[in-house]
Amino acid sequence: MAPDPSSQLRRSLGLRSLTLAVVTSTIGSGWLFAPFYAARAAGAASLLAWLLGGALALALALVFAELGALVTSSGALAQIPLLSHGRSAGFIGGWCAWIAYVSLPTIEVLAMLQYLASSLPWLTADGGAGQVLSGAGLMVAALLLLAMAWINLAGITWLARWIEGLTAWKLVVPLLVSLTLMLTAGHWGNLGAPLVGTEPASAGAAGSGVVGAIGAGGILFSLLGFRTAMDLAGEARRPQRDVPLAMGLGLGISLAIYLALQLAFLVAVPPELLAGGWAQLRLTAHGGPLVAVALGLGLGWVVTLLLSDAVISPGATALTYLGVSARVGWMMGRCGLLPAGLGRLNRQAVPAMALLWSLAIGLLLLLGGPSWQRVVSFLTATLVIALAMGPVSLLALRRQLPEEPRAFRLPWAGLWCPLTFVAASWAILWCGRGALEGAVVLVLGPALLFNLVEWRRGRPLQARSGAWWWLYLGGLLAISELIGPGRTLAWSAGGQAAMVAAFALAVFPLAVATRLPHISSDARVELRSAAM
Repeated sequence: MAPDPSSQLRRSLGLRSLTLAVVTSTIGSGWLFAPFYAARAAGAASLLAWLLGGALALALALVFAELGALVTSSGALAQIPLLSHGRSAGFIGGWCAWIAYVSLPTIEVLAMLQYLASSLPWLTADGGAGQVLSGAGLMVAALLLLAMAWINLAGITWLARWIEGLTAWKLVVPLLVSLTLMLTAGHWGNLGAPLVGTEPASAGAAGSGVVGAIGAGGILFSLLGFRTAMDLAGEARRPQRDVPLAMGLGLGISLAIYLALQLAFLVAVPPELLAGGWAQLRLTAHGGPLVAVALGLGLGWVVTLLLSDAVISPGATALTYLGVSARVGWMMGRCGLLPAGLGRLNRQAVPAMALLWSLAIGLLLLLGGPSWQRVVSFLTATLVIALAMGPVSLLALRRQLPEEPRAFRLPWAGLWCPLTFVAASWAILWCGRGALEGAVVLVLGPALLFNLVEWRRGRPLQARSGAWWWLYLGGLLAISELIGPGRTLAWSAGGQAAMVAAFALAVFPLAVATRLPHISSDARVELRSAAM
């Protein structure tokens, strides 16, 4: 269906704004926490984990570079599965993205207040199993989310100005902190410290640690911000050119900063704290791991800088994702995958109703008091499930729209896409058994409800084209529950990975083959060659 010109977003973003949006989405609370959790999971091999996580993120980014140049509408991540596989598959893909996006602003605000609690202890209280927000902390968090919603309601031009101003700070501070920690501490012998105890880690343990750092350690969570350029594509002046470039540039800049941060953290930890190995590292000072290291080195000005950035980095990321989640919800509303009221724009061409829904859900999530480390694995699993649709849709859309111009065309897509699908399947499993269980329940439960409601209303579901989702997620869950170390079939981690790869390679051609004969008429995209 052709888009209604009266309900379109304003195209005012250039390459610079899109690239900075990617950077500010990628460098959020991750830089304050991920180096610590990655080091505990893998030790010095965390540097390798960042490179492997970056390779996986790049593989997905290249897939979405072609898709982003083809589907140039905001909330594109919700559009793509609908376009190629219809309403049932479209709901699952869009729902995964929306739930992850709508949770991220709350997580960033929680990270912000956790760091600030070292100077403002009244923000948190003892929750038994750890620190949770106090009543006053909840009020501050709610006010922060309300302020971010107000900025987003003012329009995309205001949002872009805030992002550009804050991102300049976010580029400088992590690099300055990294350089200072390396020059001041310089415990380069830490790079040879064992993961556990005093014996060097075995190859198997090191490999397991790298996998854990990528999934549960926050690395992949920190690197998936490249998709922001796609979600803002409907407001880009030249989306076919700028969206792929912004994804690649933003991801490259962010990965370089994260590598510098990880190296700085590894060499800044006092060697006496590594007597039991990296896995036993404990930093007892309040205010987050980097603050604890800086305090130990007597770097008061770095502590002040970190606490300032604990407001700016997570705050800018939360600000961005609050707007992005609204645009995903807006697109799902316009496509009939969520209530139609979410598809309305205000006078500033902002999806106000979807934004207010995102704000309301974010405020409700505050009451649950989740911590950064408890939710990062779950959110990563949910996001990668949404992104796993990309390789499938790319090959499907090449068959459905063979003549449609593409500003960027992925080379060797026939090989690249199934391999990327396998890598995404591994990443979902690496997030951990509990995270996968929670993600599958949160995805398939609402999907079943959506299908029942659509069936009762007499709407076509295109269930055949979406059935592979159920097979895929059910199969991954079964492998996680039954196969691997400590499971019914006690295979090694390598055997489990081989099983996942074989399963993904079996599902992938089935998923491509069950695409719609023609692209969905429910999608709201601008295509030159498609009669919609």
